[in-house]
Formats: sequence, C-alpha cells, structure tokens
Amino acid sequence: YEPDPELGAWVTMLRRLYRTRDLPANQIEKLNEVVFEWVSTRKCGSSFMSRYREVLSKLSEAAEAGVDISKLLIEDEELKKWIIGQRVAYENGNLSESRVQCMDEIPGVNWRGID
Repeated sequence: YEPDPELGAWVTMLRRLYRTRDLPANQIEKLNEVVFEWVSTRKCGSSFMSRYREVLSKLSEAAEAGVDISKLLIEDEELKKWIIGQRVAYENGNLSESRVQCMDEIPGVNWRGID
C-alpha cells in the first residue's frame, strides 16, 4: 500500500494469518466488526493474480462454509485445471518465486501434488 507501507504490510500479515487459520477468533471477530476486507480488492494487471484472487476467494469462502476442499476440487474442473496448470508451470521452471509463495498460501490445497 503505497501511501502507508507499514499499514499495507500489517494488512497483508493479517490476511495471511487468517488464511492459514493462525489468527485468533477474537481478532477475526473485531476485524469483521469494522468490515475488514479479507481478500484484497487491489487490482493487479496480471492474469495470474486476477485468477489467483478468484481462486483464493472461492476456496476461503468454501472453507468458512465447511465445504470439503478436496471434494470441491473434484467437482470444479476449471478450478482444478488452473491449479494443475500452475503446478506444471512450476515443474517446468516457469513459475516465479512470488507466484510459488502465492500458491503455497492457498488454504487446504496441496497444489504441488494435485492430479
């Protein structure tokens, strides 16, 4: 976040802790009270980041609703195809380290081992 990099880093940390389920419930509750945006709405020009945000949002919402992520991956061919595409890019050395980090942060998905 350009106007306040420290604030941007703090928000990013909160989102990461939330996705990895390491943020205490009382903090989640307080942030929800102020309508904290758990998924960034900041637009990035890359198609990877656009699709990544969609996937992250869908999987986060599914996890919150108690949906079995592995079942969702079986049923949603487009989602599964995109994740497999990222794994193939990674295996071929065509996925940047920052994108690898993004993929590692997707909750409930072992993207390196999905078939």
